[in-house]
Amino acid sequence: MTKRTQRFVVLGVAILVVGLGTGLVASYVGFPALGIVGANGPAELAYVPEDATVVAFADVREVMDSTVRQKLLKFAPNAGSGADEFQAETGINLETDVNRIVAAVSGKPDPSNPASARPLLIARGLFDTGRIEAAIRAKGGTVEEYQKQRLITFQNEFALSFVEPDLAVVGTPAAVRRAIDTKASGNNVTRNAALMRMVNEFDAGNAWAVAHVEAVASGNVIPEELRQQLPPVTWFAANGRIDDGIRAVVRAETRDEAAANNLRDVIRGLVALGRMQASQHPELAELVNSLELGGQGTTVSLGLTVSPALIDLLGTIISKQAVPAPPPGAVRSAVPQPPTL
Repeated sequence: MTKRTQRFVVLGVAILVVGLGTGLVASYVGFPALGIVGANGPAELAYVPEDATVVAFADVREVMDSTVRQKLLKFAPNAGSGADEFQAETGINLETDVNRIVAAVSGKPDPSNPASARPLLIARGLFDTGRIEAAIRAKGGTVEEYQKQRLITFQNEFALSFVEPDLAVVGTPAAVRRAIDTKASGNNVTRNAALMRMVNEFDAGNAWAVAHVEAVASGNVIPEELRQQLPPVTWFAANGRIDDGIRAVVRAETRDEAAANNLRDVIRGLVALGRMQASQHPELAELVNSLELGGQGTTVSLGLTVSPALIDLLGTIISKQAVPAPPPGAVRSAVPQPPTL
């Protein structure tokens, strides 16, 4: 069990949170989530370039309407702030406008240009195009025509185009133009056999994400000091269903069986540690006992279930630890107060 493999486990959890959290905190500056259509993934993939390295999907309507999200909003009212940021930037209301969304990162991001790492978002829903365009133009946005499509841009950093009556493409101006070209040429991500193999295996549940770890790492999206610590993992994927609880599966594919065995050993050690902790915190036992390690050869998988009862318990803990805002005019104490147990 090496430190580099332990760091990868932490990174993997982060990717899982990103992949499954999309529909819960979908923010343009963050990384959103994505129902599946057809045997070759969602139809929206027609706009995703062939060189995509990350693709994610969320059935936003199902996730937004889920019991889990309603509980999160009750326990943590600020949990929906990401959706508010998305609406402020795009004019699109995730609560009312969007049914599902696909996010993708393509090519090799430019480290000197943070905007190049922003995902391309393809949202399907019911849009008041006039209201949305007016909201962007009111902030200084401009309108132009590209390949017979109306393109709304803002300060050369953000663009939006309603490429179909119920489909909006959002991203940097260069990314949106490329998406339009991709649809016209047919040279889209469905021609990427390696990535589509993963997509077709993970197109279940109402949220999923697939990432080519080596390609993402080579693009300097992951800091150099962390990249040097990663084990030889080529692919990472996650899917889940968010309704009254959360059921998820994550999978890593390594370059060789030795790396896979090492990763399995690390996960077994973490699960064993979790079970030891659960003996002191019985409320965690259900989650730890739901963990199911699997995979063979170069594949490692881990399944988990978060039950409705456990979500209620976690919500109660969050509520107890929440610090109420001081009344207007009150002076906040400079001395940190211990959390309520």
